Amino acid sequence: MKIVHLTQRNLKDFVELYVEFFRELRSKQGCSFHVEEYVQDARRYFQRGDIILLALENDKAVGFIRLSSREECFWIEEIYVKPEFRRRGIARALVKRAEEEVSKHDDSLYLFVLPQEKDVIMFWKKLGYDMINTIELVKDLRPTARSQSTHVIELLGEPFKIARWSEEKFSKEEESFLKLLREFYKQGGTKGDFLRLVNQSLREWLRTR
Repeated sequence: MKIVHLTQRNLKDFVELYVEFFRELRSKQGCSFHVEEYVQDARRYFQRGDIILLALENDKAVGFIRLSSREECFWIEEIYVKPEFRRRGIARALVKRAEEEVSKHDDSLYLFVLPQEKDVIMFWKKLGYDMINTIELVKDLRPTARSQSTHVIELLGEPFKIARWSEEKFSKEEESFLKLLREFYKQGGTKGDFLRLVNQSLREWLRTR
């Protein structure tokens, strides 16, 4: 396996992988998908000079990572490996190469991760990435499909909603927690109530250590 910079010669391969990435993502989200929109985006990102690296197996493109420079920072925008080539260390190799590229210009590399992507979050944490300060908020000015299908999560006891996906990978304990959390807030539980309950449970657990 080798990793190369995207050139005009293999632009078609990148476009196909980019479309595959969003086809898979939109399927998980239960959203509509329009191929031409992503074809145009992929070509535009190449033309404007984004850092795009391809992973090749026997000269066949099997994955990519795209980085952009915005807000005076470098961002990982997408990373994708074809399903049949996953769990072979290709994604890790792409990230390592991307970090080497960015380290020539800056000290940090940023990315956004959707909260529903539990496996993806764990992948990034294993590579040393950590959350700093981003929460995306939205107000639906009229009923939407998203607002009718959500999970309730919390951050320091404050309830937030995340959209349900068609493909979710929650463990039984996580599913139980989400159900209890929804019922807790539905029954009038407050941030203060939640923090008191958690603090009490943590103190009891620590006393047994």
